[in-house]
Amino acid sequence: MSAAGAAPMRAVVSLAERAAARSVDHVALDGVAKIYNPGTRQPVEALAPTSFTIKAGEFVALLGPSGCGKSTLLMMVAGLEAPSAGSIAVGGKPMTAPRPEIGIMFQDPTLLPWKSAIDNVLFAFQAMNRPVALHRDRAAALLDRVGLAGFHDRKPRQLSGGMRQRVAICRALVHEPELLLMDEPFSALDALSRDEMNLVLMNMWEGRHRTALFVTHSIREAVYLSDRVLVMSRRPGRIVEDVRIPFTRPRDLAVGETVAFNEICGHLRGKIERMHRP
Repeated sequence: MSAAGAAPMRAVVSLAERAAARSVDHVALDGVAKIYNPGTRQPVEALAPTSFTIKAGEFVALLGPSGCGKSTLLMMVAGLEAPSAGSIAVGGKPMTAPRPEIGIMFQDPTLLPWKSAIDNVLFAFQAMNRPVALHRDRAAALLDRVGLAGFHDRKPRQLSGGMRQRVAICRALVHEPELLLMDEPFSALDALSRDEMNLVLMNMWEGRHRTALFVTHSIREAVYLSDRVLVMSRRPGRIVEDVRIPFTRPRDLAVGETVAFNEICGHLRGKIERMHRP
């Protein structure tokens, strides 16, 4: 077969491999619950028994009101909180402690103020006791890709809020995690910056198709970014709806102006509003 004929075959195999990967459960929760202060007079049931799975390469959003247990659930998947009941598996292995193949982004970028942008990105390797110098070119390329060329040596105080979150995205992705967990990373940004960061995250994710679990209060953000949206009830939180998002990828912000997009947002908004009625 000629070189010209080989390229399409490679593309077909690549698509088949991706489809096979997407058929595997990367994250699995079975009856996971969380109770704070158990055994006391005032226990707090943060999360009712909850079960769901996330396929490899799938982007899933957790959407729900404040205090419904979204962040608690995310921290348990990250291995930073222990469930009170049930089990969590990531990559087919029980989740009992943080792992290097999992990347996390928080509401605050949590950058080290004395380090430059590129050194904050490389801190991910330092924390894992890996050689930092070997990955400097990769960190620089990521910063360039998110629009921070020329800002590699700036300290966090010299960067805007959106720029600091771009650094945080690069830090979460630089070691190429298999699972990316995000806890409302753009909630502190203004509307225009938030839209811009959604587009940056989307473009970064499209290049790797890692599994992602994203916590948000924003209905539009959840619909724009996700393959599925899991809607959570008020505390004790539980999954009350699992909505598959039909839009093809890659997406741009214009999808948010379509009738179908706004119908899905309206459906989700109605579901959440009904849960708040007495």
